[in-house]
Amino acid sequence: MGKDTTDSSGLTEAPDRSGVYRATHDPDGPATVSDTVIEAVAEVADVDPTTTLIPLADRIDPDALDALFVDAEGDVQVTFSVCGLEVLVQSDGRIRIVDDSVSEVGGGE
Repeated sequence: MGKDTTDSSGLTEAPDRSGVYRATHDPDGPATVSDTVIEAVAEVADVDPTTTLIPLADRIDPDALDALFVDAEGDVQVTFSVCGLEVLVQSDGRIRIVDDSVSEVGGGE
């Protein structure tokens, strides 16, 4: 953490499913994978990551996460939960965040 990651994740909500968000990590950009995850989680949680602690290290070692995706060969993916959100990080830079409190709400009444 600690690098400037302003607006680097490109977080969007999935158009076909409420509570599912997609972000992209740019391996050639200034942010690490863990920085991008923290920024995206903060955006989904609607908090400022510079003033609110996102307890990523309580769930997964950020340095190990970063190391896993540096020059990753093949299809590597890691899933973990943080701040009540399920996070999936893939070696192609895609990050999916699912807010189960929203996505499990039924569409029919």
